[in-house]
Amino acid sequence: MTTTTTGRLRLPPLPQAVEPTEVVRTRAVGRIRWILGTLVVLLLVIAVRGVQLCLVPSERTLRAAAVQRWDQVTLRARRGEILDRHGRRLATSVATPNVVVDPLRVMPSEIDSLAATVAGIVGGDAAEIAGKMRRDDSRYQRVAVKVHPSVAEAIDALDHPALWVEREPRRYYPEETLASQLIGFVDAAGGGREGIEASLDTHLRGGSVLLQRRRDRRGLDVDDPSRISGLHVGGDVHLTIDRTIQRITERALEQIMIESVPLAASAVVVDVPTGDILALANVPSFNPNDLGEDATPRKNHVVQDAIEPGSVFKPFTIAAVMEAGLVNPETTIDCEGGTWMLGRTSIKDDHPHGVLTIREVLKYSSNIASAKLALELGADQFFGVLTRLGIAARTGIELPGERAGFLRDPHTVKPIELATTAFGQGVTATPLQLAMAMGALGNDGVRMEPRLVVRVEDMDGVPEWVKSPESAGRVVSEKTADTVVDMMVSVTETGGTATRAQVPGYRVAGKTGTAEKVKDGHYSDARIGSFAGLVPAEDPRLAIVITVDEPTQGSRYGGIIAAPAFAMIAGEALRVLGVPPTEAEPLAADGASGAGSGPRAAGSGDREAEAGSGPDALALTWGGAGWTLPDLTGRTMREVTASLAPAGIALSMVGSGRVVSQDPPPGAPVSSATTVSIALH
Repeated sequence: MTTTTTGRLRLPPLPQAVEPTEVVRTRAVGRIRWILGTLVVLLLVIAVRGVQLCLVPSERTLRAAAVQRWDQVTLRARRGEILDRHGRRLATSVATPNVVVDPLRVMPSEIDSLAATVAGIVGGDAAEIAGKMRRDDSRYQRVAVKVHPSVAEAIDALDHPALWVEREPRRYYPEETLASQLIGFVDAAGGGREGIEASLDTHLRGGSVLLQRRRDRRGLDVDDPSRISGLHVGGDVHLTIDRTIQRITERALEQIMIESVPLAASAVVVDVPTGDILALANVPSFNPNDLGEDATPRKNHVVQDAIEPGSVFKPFTIAAVMEAGLVNPETTIDCEGGTWMLGRTSIKDDHPHGVLTIREVLKYSSNIASAKLALELGADQFFGVLTRLGIAARTGIELPGERAGFLRDPHTVKPIELATTAFGQGVTATPLQLAMAMGALGNDGVRMEPRLVVRVEDMDGVPEWVKSPESAGRVVSEKTADTVVDMMVSVTETGGTATRAQVPGYRVAGKTGTAEKVKDGHYSDARIGSFAGLVPAEDPRLAIVITVDEPTQGSRYGGIIAAPAFAMIAGEALRVLGVPPTEAEPLAADGASGAGSGPRAAGSGDREAEAGSGPDALALTWGGAGWTLPDLTGRTMREVTASLAPAGIALSMVGSGRVVSQDPPPGAPVSSATTVSIALH
């Protein structure tokens, strides 16, 4: 016992008891057994659960496994084709070959040699290709895209398990700029944009396939994605467009662009008896195979421009007045010497006259006479005829963006507004509406609905949708229609406003128009020149309307800038359709009056056409059943093409040199729907 400095006593420590070794060992063994037992139980539970999951998996487990094991991708079907009335392709889908490699199937020792071989075939960089073959994070690497078919065949010939050629569908337009605003185009996602491609996208697009592919534990695709076939392709759309007439029409418009330098020009050619659209053209155009950033040429002026028609409207005014029985062709009307005051507004004629007959009103295009006739008729009857003609009403054609136009309410129209409507001012219509209205006069007073799509066929050629020619109802009596058409012939005769629209061999009924263009709500100095006509006048087959927007060089009158294009289109189109001349007069091959290449009428009623203007031309003789095919044996390909192509006859050629055989044989009747096969050697 000790004493501290503070006086407190410090006791000695008590001795601690030591546990016996056996007690400690027993307690440790118990703990170990408890832990081992717990682990065994847990392992048994896990094993039982594992067996249960393997033998009797739940739906949730199966779904989770499927998500991890399988991948899915949607594959588009091949897009359907767009064809003209004779089955000639205007838009199609071609299989574009792409060379693909699976890096995981390439042995490391063969990468360099295989890359060099592939580079020699596709013309690429061997080092870059080798780099793609060394990637271990992908099973799909494109080595080359859009390769030539011969390159694809060479890759297939290698027969390497890691290489294959996938053929990706790509939209292709064989005629390039031809009818581009009508057809439209397809975007990068495969959807139709503008034109038929957009309006009938659901038919053209076809179905799609949901492809399931297996994946390994790293999430890489195991299955080869190239072995897919049997996709449901889209439907084929058959149009009423005639490729040859479309080309003729666009060529005529391009000539207008050169001579008059307008902002744009458009034309529509309609088959009068059926309402079929044979050509629908706009310039400038664009190439849907190579789309640029400028969207201006993509506008379809024929259906998207509602314009004031100007004097083109006067035949409809005359038809309405004659239908009411107020006048006949020889009825006279005072044109006031060229100026007439209606209230405080003066109405003037470009060509002043005194007293004119109704026939001369059309011939000299009198605004004053047209206004007086409309006022005498009254708004209800006048506008009723215009409505039945389809003016200012959408036609329902299968094209996007169609405009309706504008026509005043007959119950609220003012006298001056009624008067100006009579000569095409203060009313708007699309060129298509004007063509169908003009066609109604040529069809004995019955207006046809415009038909652009004939049918849509599925992949087996079975029609899914068919449209037949359909009447929109009678507009005026047959007598009235025929009389107005006969009077319109004077417009193209000597002294008329459209002598340049004459087509040698045919009588033409037509009407010119030169309308002031509205800008910012006011009439401007800009003009829209136009011509609308029917040919042949005795039994009209074609109704053609041409509009020229803001010509900047030369004349601005429709009879000068648009009428020659009408003559060119009508002359060549009639020959393509096999319509014999109605006038027994010789025709020059180049069309002395601007009709383009036209046939010559023989006195016997048969006709002979010079299909070319040089020594390469062969003579085509017209018979009752069509053109008579000459003997092509011994001719060169140039001679055959120069002879038959202008008549719209398609050619299928094999070989080179001179013709050794032809089908159909010499003397057989052919038309624009015929394909002549020739072998050259």
